[in-house]
Amino acid sequence: MTTVIWIDWYFYHVSRFRALFEHEFFKQQVSGIELIGGCGVHRGLQFRDPERVGLPISSLFPEADWNQLGQMTIAWAVWAKLNQLRPSSVLVPGWYTVPALAAALWAKLHGKRSILMSETTEHDHHRVWWKEFCKRLLIRLLFDFGVAGGKPHARYLAQLGFPPRRIARFYDVVDNVFYQEEAHRARQRPELKRLCGLPDCYFLYVGRLSPEKNLSASLRAFARYRESGGTWSFVLVGDGPEREALEKQSCALGLVEHVVFAGLRAAKDTTVYYAFAECFVLPSIREPWGLVVNEAMASGLPLIVSNRCGCCEDLVEAGGNGHLFDPMNDAELAERMLAFSESSREARDKMGKRSLEIIARYSPENWAAEVVRVVQAKRNLLPCAS
Repeated sequence: MTTVIWIDWYFYHVSRFRALFEHEFFKQQVSGIELIGGCGVHRGLQFRDPERVGLPISSLFPEADWNQLGQMTIAWAVWAKLNQLRPSSVLVPGWYTVPALAAALWAKLHGKRSILMSETTEHDHHRVWWKEFCKRLLIRLLFDFGVAGGKPHARYLAQLGFPPRRIARFYDVVDNVFYQEEAHRARQRPELKRLCGLPDCYFLYVGRLSPEKNLSASLRAFARYRESGGTWSFVLVGDGPEREALEKQSCALGLVEHVVFAGLRAAKDTTVYYAFAECFVLPSIREPWGLVVNEAMASGLPLIVSNRCGCCEDLVEAGGNGHLFDPMNDAELAERMLAFSESSREARDKMGKRSLEIIARYSPENWAAEVVRVVQAKRNLLPCAS
């Protein structure tokens, strides 16, 4: 039995778990532990996906919120659940919460395989030497193997002393088939654009409206773009602590008619927005990965992505399926927007097709295959990937 743990299970968590559950190696001998069923680590916002019929996923606190319950309470519940399940391998979500550390410690004390799931990079936060030293000791003591998001995440684990031969990949994946099929289906119904109040041509952002997403600077860049003759609109899907301030800024910049605040949408309701967008923009100043980029690529969109995003090295091919920019440079983003909106339909379609080709490798099936490699591995060495 292999057990995978996440705090609150979003749509992509369920997709990843389903890939494990359906993999022929596991023969459905996997279990899932959801820590809480209320609001997760993002205060006041709930992204939990309830559709998990037929999957062995246990929710420890179905109604509780992460920031109210207390991590020690959750950690004790995780320990008790693992005592009940007695898995041979435990997939642990990071090293930065007490419940995650409790799960890793349970595995080590019971002689089970402890597998770290990580999407942390060196540049996510300001690093302090003594904290990095403690972290180095912690992960070497508690984890046998790791599954990282991409190249920068694997490099950071290696910098912390985690042997590269014990690091697998493809952690950060979404249900590509779902987004591709739903986008195609929506495009067969062009009236949906009008029904959803979408502009004719628009840049799209999907995610939280919070400081690290750099949306205030993006609005300034978009204003520059419009002043330079750009005619597209900007659609923002999501909610968060900065929404009111961003709406006021949009008004102050004279962008009310050109910026759409679509509000928070469930994952399955974002597909229409992806389907009719011309280009996806992720302007974050801090982003461990950026799964919305996966979703946009699976929907066949070209990209403009901040070079601070953890996914950019793996997913963005400059000039191939999109462009990178410095999120601290408003003018550069405005230039990228203008150049993109002035490009031909043929060029944009070619970039969207390249997105589909690149993202095909980053699938739940390949993630499941990597977990199988880890579970089958000898104590200190992963077998070669097929």
